Amino acid sequence: MQNMGIKSRVVLLGTLPAILFAIILAGYAISKVFDNLNYSLYDRGRIIATQLAPAAEYGVISGNLNRLQKLVYQVLANEQNEQELRSIVITDKRGRVLAFSGRPIEKNVLRQMIANKSQELAWKNGVIFLSPIKRSLEKVEDFPIDELEADAINQQEQSLVIGHVYVELSNLALQKLKQDLIIKMVLIGLFGLLCSALIAWFIGRNITKPIQEIAFAVDKLGEGVFSHNIKEDSSGELKVLQKGFNSMSESLKNAYDNMQEKIHDATTLLRHQAQHDDLTGLINRREFEERLEESLISVREDGARHIFCYLDLDQFKLVNDTCGHTAGDELLRQISALFASKVDGNDTLARLGGDEFGLLLLNSSIANANVVIDRLLKLVRDYRYVHEDKVFNIGVSVGIVVVDTSFSSISDIMHAADAACYSAKSAGRNQSFLYNHGDMENLQRHKAVDAISDITDEIDDDSFVLYCQPIVPLSLDVEAHHHYEVLIRKVDEEGGITLPTAFIPSAERYHLMPNIDRWVIKNTFAAYRKLLDVSLEKCDYVFSINLSGTSLGDKSFLGYIREQFAIYAIPPEAICFEITETAAIVNLKHTINLLTALRKIGCKFALDDFGSGMSSFMYLKNFEVDYLKIEGSFVKDMHVNKIDHAMVRSIHSVAEALNIQTVAEFVENEEILKELKQIGVHYGQGLGLGKPIVLKNLIENFSQVKL
Repeated sequence: MQNMGIKSRVVLLGTLPAILFAIILAGYAISKVFDNLNYSLYDRGRIIATQLAPAAEYGVISGNLNRLQKLVYQVLANEQNEQELRSIVITDKRGRVLAFSGRPIEKNVLRQMIANKSQELAWKNGVIFLSPIKRSLEKVEDFPIDELEADAINQQEQSLVIGHVYVELSNLALQKLKQDLIIKMVLIGLFGLLCSALIAWFIGRNITKPIQEIAFAVDKLGEGVFSHNIKEDSSGELKVLQKGFNSMSESLKNAYDNMQEKIHDATTLLRHQAQHDDLTGLINRREFEERLEESLISVREDGARHIFCYLDLDQFKLVNDTCGHTAGDELLRQISALFASKVDGNDTLARLGGDEFGLLLLNSSIANANVVIDRLLKLVRDYRYVHEDKVFNIGVSVGIVVVDTSFSSISDIMHAADAACYSAKSAGRNQSFLYNHGDMENLQRHKAVDAISDITDEIDDDSFVLYCQPIVPLSLDVEAHHHYEVLIRKVDEEGGITLPTAFIPSAERYHLMPNIDRWVIKNTFAAYRKLLDVSLEKCDYVFSINLSGTSLGDKSFLGYIREQFAIYAIPPEAICFEITETAAIVNLKHTINLLTALRKIGCKFALDDFGSGMSSFMYLKNFEVDYLKIEGSFVKDMHVNKIDHAMVRSIHSVAEALNIQTVAEFVENEEILKELKQIGVHYGQGLGLGKPIVLKNLIENFSQVKL
């Protein structure tokens, strides 16, 4: 019932009562007709038997069997058109058959009816009727009755049974009549039911058609077709429903159209945001790389030639550090507007990130590119950025790459442009440099970039290995203890060792040094933890760890160092952090804060490469350090160069005045060592005193000594 449609339900509800009524009516009618037919059959049999009994009285009394036989033949002949009468039997009162006609009736049946005093007996598709033959009290002249006999009869009964008449009627015709009657009733009923079903179907169709139209419209609505309306041709509640649906459909269509318009606007906005830089409004790096990829494809397929220019602002960091990021953002907006004003509509200008921009000149020659770049260089050279009371001169270095079939990917193009830009900066900034595939400087630049290509936030421990080089006491006035500088080496794909000079410059340029510094700190602390475990916490080694300038400016770096101290539980006084003079000066404020915080917990500090700057002594008073590491370029020739010897002596003298111990780098031979001892330098470091060894081997050697 639940799965039936509305029309089926209406038809069922319309025909089910008719079916029930027809069944009840037909049953009642058939019952009445069958009762009447049965009564008619039995009444007829009784009539024949009771009428035949008086007629047979004389023949029974007189014993005139011929007369009786004629009687039964005559009765049977008169009823020959009636198929029901099958046999007539007349017996005397003892049960002897006096006459019969038709089909014989078994004697035991006759005796059974007499014994049971049955007037009627159903037997083998028929009914046998019994009627007694009684002697009449009327006087008959041939057979007079005396008075005594009459009195006896009167005393017993008014009449005396002298025989019996048996009449057998067949009920086959009656049964056939009943079957015909049932068939006719069923046919009439089926016809009536068919008529009822047709009427119900017609009524249901009129009722369900508008509902089905509404259901179909609802399906269309579910499929997103909001323009489908239905005719309002019904009445009553259905018409109200049709009007309500059309009104709802119209409202949904309006809402859908409005929503689609908003989606289109939002999609357009999102597409624009996905393709453009939020700060400058220029094309962003992702969109620019897609267009660069398309240009590379056109080079391969159509033989086109394009020019890619990589622009990196000079002195942008100075504006950021001096005036803050808000001023830096405003500078980027103004520079972007200047660049955009000088770029044709067919070319693509994009901000690639930070203070870096990309310019793609489609179907351009080198001569045309030089004209555009010279125009941009002059524009920036003449530009002055003013923030509050400060005025800045901004420059731009440009790396130029010809996009041709020599490049296999946009990554190669970007690396080439970066290398060319780096060469422009090295040549004096605010100028352009054309990339040349055979240029040695560019090849070295590529190798440096490849060396850091696998450095990510989570550095693989197999990518690097730690070495350590001893820092040896040269004076009897200093404490003699094991002091080592921790050095990092990179492991290439073939298992070879790459020196820091090959990858550190590129790592600094791509802001990867904080990741490397953290890896060095973590693994150095872990190594010292092993030394403490082997020595039962009695190890007195000191490890010096180099910090990059980028890490000095990282606000979260101090928290990371404290976290590592807590994890590995090593004494802070066993760690000495080395910072270069140049990095310290660039990040002066952050460096002082970091030194102050780490010295409070017990760490030592060394100022590395001292003397390389032009104002080294002026900045020295700003740092509270434990060691001054004298620039190795002064040390390596001090035994043959008087000026270098004087520089080393003066640096040592100033350090002693400030109560700072000195460390001389690049101690390569005995001559240098002798001069350093004469001056009084406290410590020395170099190949003449000890080569770098793998830190893991140092721990193993320490373990063997302890064992």
